[in-house]
Amino acid sequence: MLELFKQASKITNSNIILAVPLIVGIKMLDLYTFFSRAHLDSNHKVILASITVIFMSGVLCALWFYMVKGAVALSKKVFVLDSDRANASLALFNTIPEGIGKFFLSFVGVYIILFVIQIIATPVVYLLGINIIGTLDEASTQQLLQVASDPASNTAMAAFVEKLTPAQIVFFGKWSLLFMIATSFIMYLLMLWIPEIIYNNSNPLMALFSSIGKLFKDFWNTFRIFFTLWVMGFALLFIYTFAVINPVSYLIVSIIMYYFIVYLTVLIFLYYAEKYEK
Repeated sequence: MLELFKQASKITNSNIILAVPLIVGIKMLDLYTFFSRAHLDSNHKVILASITVIFMSGVLCALWFYMVKGAVALSKKVFVLDSDRANASLALFNTIPEGIGKFFLSFVGVYIILFVIQIIATPVVYLLGINIIGTLDEASTQQLLQVASDPASNTAMAAFVEKLTPAQIVFFGKWSLLFMIATSFIMYLLMLWIPEIIYNNSNPLMALFSSIGKLFKDFWNTFRIFFTLWVMGFALLFIYTFAVINPVSYLIVSIIMYYFIVYLTVLIFLYYAEKYEK
């Protein structure tokens, strides 16, 4: 297992060019989302903007994950010169049209399925939390609704937090823990979904079921990979929270986060290729 992590690190470092389309794509989505929010004054515009975001995300995912597959395939080849490896890595950009053509509709379907999963999972987690943890008292609920009515007001949020009793802090901590566990569980179930689409089945619904089956067939290895990545991601997110204070540290941590995204994707693709594509 340790060798898998080392090999993923080598592939990431040799194909760091993968970060370029990822960063550009995410920033384009951010800019479009920011622009849309300032001009959404009707339901028709909201629907059109949502569809556009889904299509943009489908294009980004299709081209980028296909490039990751190409990078993993390059790791199996032997290059005499480092320049040859660098040229082969740059040639991954030539696979962009092919990746979009093959998997654009697949990833549009992925976003639709994720939306359905969210609709199903949200009430299930909510009902589970009510039965296990309970609900807020009426006074606390009214205070929370007042804060929610003006989410942009930092003053209202700060005043609400200052008035929290120890019992309320424990209550919100339990709910946060529940949501974290539920989200992590869903993320684990979806861990092999994308490689399954790219390598085996472009039908996102069929790929979802077959990927979950493969996930539990090799449960201990997949769980160890997921848990290790989860701990690394949680630590990085914790550091990122404090790095926002300083522009320099924020820039450094942001670069590390993009590197980590590339690394974890390469690692999961490499595991899938080693396990199911020999």
